[in-house]
Amino acid sequence: MGLILAVFCVISAWGLAYVYMFTQTQIAANGQIALENSTKEVLPASGQGRAVAVKARGYGGEIELLVGIDAKGVVSGLKVLNHRETPGLGANITGTKFLGQFKGKKAGDRLEAKKDIDAISGATISSRAVCFGVKEALKKTP
Repeated sequence: MGLILAVFCVISAWGLAYVYMFTQTQIAANGQIALENSTKEVLPASGQGRAVAVKARGYGGEIELLVGIDAKGVVSGLKVLNHRETPGLGANITGTKFLGQFKGKKAGDRLEAKKDIDAISGATISSRAVCFGVKEALKKTP
């Protein structure tokens, strides 16, 4: 019985490795295309500015953000690339109403949840993480 299970494990591992070898290039290419499309979404229509990728610690783990900052140092767009926040609570950080609050903000603004940014009810940690990420992106922009 143990030998049969071992054979199935070896065959399964070989199958997974085989599929990974033939798909890794396409997966990387698709990831690059998705990043380029996200960059276009957060930058102003003129394309002038910079997209800054940042990570912030949320309630469920890291939140990956892409922050568009125009040539004047003002946030032109924001997109959540990846997160593991609680569905129905922290996951609401991807909503346009919440993310839209950051447009027009600049380095001198407070960017604090429950002060100049309306936090999501029941998801204060996630809201604060996004605020922190946007602040970090603004600091990275000259």
